[in-house]
Amino acid sequence: MFSRKKDEPSDLLPAMQVVSGGVYFGIIKTSSPIRIEGDFKGIIFCNNKVIIDKKATVSGDILCHEIVVGGLVEGNVICKSKCLLQADAVISGVVRTCLFENVENSSVSGPVYVNKENTNIDIDEYYNLFNKKENLEKIKAEYFSLPQKLIMIAS
Repeated sequence: MFSRKKDEPSDLLPAMQVVSGGVYFGIIKTSSPIRIEGDFKGIIFCNNKVIIDKKATVSGDILCHEIVVGGLVEGNVICKSKCLLQADAVISGVVRTCLFENVENSSVSGPVYVNKENTNIDIDEYYNLFNKKENLEKIKAEYFSLPQKLIMIAS
């Protein structure tokens, strides 16, 4: 009788978490919700909801369906649906989304592009462009030459 639209992200608990207590490096590609509680350096491709906790820092770009930012993002955010900045959240980069909401004391240091056409963003297409050998080698040289605690690649 009641059904959920197929392109809506799940409201269930995140299937993947980056916990606090260290710095994590890598590339994440997932269709499951993800929660970042610690420090992450890399790129996130998520066809679901991304939650950046208040004490978390992400250094790198995030491409997702929906995002809730409570901490710091040093990179660009490309979001198909809604981008929500909670109190004291900071994004240092460009935001491209369909719906943008922020609360008191949050900030974005780059331009914010809000357009209904952003619902057409294809995260898998971005990942395929990113995953071309020449692009991947450049990214690997930058991120993976650093001392690593963990590299995560999920599907």
